Order: sequence, then structure tokens, then C-alpha cells
Amino acid sequence: MKRIIGCGNLLMQDEGIGVHLIEYLKAMQIPPGVELVDGGCSGFDLLGLIQESREVVIVDAVKAGGSPGDIYKFSPDDYQTDTFPKTSLHDVSLKDIFEIVKRTGSLPRITIFGVEPKTIDWGMELTPDVGKALPRLAALVIKEIQNA
Repeated sequence: MKRIIGCGNLLMQDEGIGVHLIEYLKAMQIPPGVELVDGGCSGFDLLGLIQESREVVIVDAVKAGGSPGDIYKFSPDDYQTDTFPKTSLHDVSLKDIFEIVKRTGSLPRITIFGVEPKTIDWGMELTPDVGKALPRLAALVIKEIQNA
């Protein structure tokens, strides 16, 4: 199974970019055999989705110091954990999920797209700068999952 997982908090403006992308993709024709998943703010819930997949593309907001709407591409190798767990089991990050999957089996092919947020505050709409990135982000995600 190939999956596109959109992560983020829909109630916190640009933090919800991954969920907004999933809704955006639902209106498009996506390749057959690809499941769209609203990952929301899930932690451990992502574990099974990742383990049961052949290929995964994850989309989330990432503060990397760029301009709002900038799109970054990562792999799980870009997420290093020195010790596990760094946080409590109630506060699980993507890097923690990748470490758990590695320790319990093997990671599927995973690509992560991060989008630089402008505003993370109460509100359900993306800021214009981040909203303008949706078409390009959708194209990059579809291209990645097709080439997987």
C-alpha cells in the first residue's frame, strides 16, 4: 500500500498544512493504489500506518528558517535520535516513530515534505503565503508517490 499522510493541527492555521493538503488532493485524480490519510496530530497512531505501507509520503509544517510557503524534502535519515525515547510516550514525534519502526522491523520507503509556516495561531485557514504553496506541494507529493 502507498500512503500520503498529512499531519498537523487544523485549528492552528499553517500548522494544519498536511491536513489541508489531504483535502486538496481529494479533489484531484490521484494515482490508483494510493490512500490519502488525515494524520492530524497523531503520534502512535501513525506507527501502524507506516509499518503497513510499502511507500509513504508525509506532509507537515516544518520551521526551518525559510520564507513562509517554502517546501523542504527530507528522508527518515534526516531525523536522528541520540537516545530513545527523548520525550514521554505521550509526546511522540516523527523521529520517535521512525526509531520505533526501525527497532521493530524495517522502514518502508518514506519521504517527508515540510512546509515553512507563517503563522501558528488559532484559526482554520492557511495564511495566503502558505495557501499559495498548496498546488506546488500537491504536484511534488503526487510526483514522489508515482515514482516510488
